[in-house]
Amino acid sequence: MTTSQTGRTAPWAKALGAVLLALLAAIIVAYSIGSSRETDREHSAFEATRTDAQRFADSVVAQRNTLPTERQDIQTALDTSTDNKNGLLFSMEPTKSRTEVVIQLTRSYERSLVLFGSSEATVDRCFTVIFELNEGRHLSANITAHTADERCSQVAQQNP
Repeated sequence: MTTSQTGRTAPWAKALGAVLLALLAAIIVAYSIGSSRETDREHSAFEATRTDAQRFADSVVAQRNTLPTERQDIQTALDTSTDNKNGLLFSMEPTKSRTEVVIQLTRSYERSLVLFGSSEATVDRCFTVIFELNEGRHLSANITAHTADERCSQVAQQNP
């Protein structure tokens, strides 16, 4: 009896191939789901910076009824309104009728399927906040959220 049969695959090889193929499919599905969830967490963190910017503007408006002119006042409001000092004051341009502030807010989110490096990542977003006195001499704030591609250093230079 000969041990070699041409044209046929051993049953154990077929079983091994099926197991490896199923394992590969499971890894691909897990990676796809993890990647989708990470994208959702990144988007949520990015949008949470908008809430932080609104909290900052509300904090400045609540503290005073005049235009903010001191950098330290803005920095204090930024520090108290953001969690864990996640705000950075880039520029402040006070004029007679308004004060324009450029800030960067940072949020962190959990990465998925991390092989090397940290499991936490951060997202930064730049905002321009314009404080103005309206007709009733009440302080109001107008917030402009910049895109993820716009750096605060560029925005601050564009708004001299």
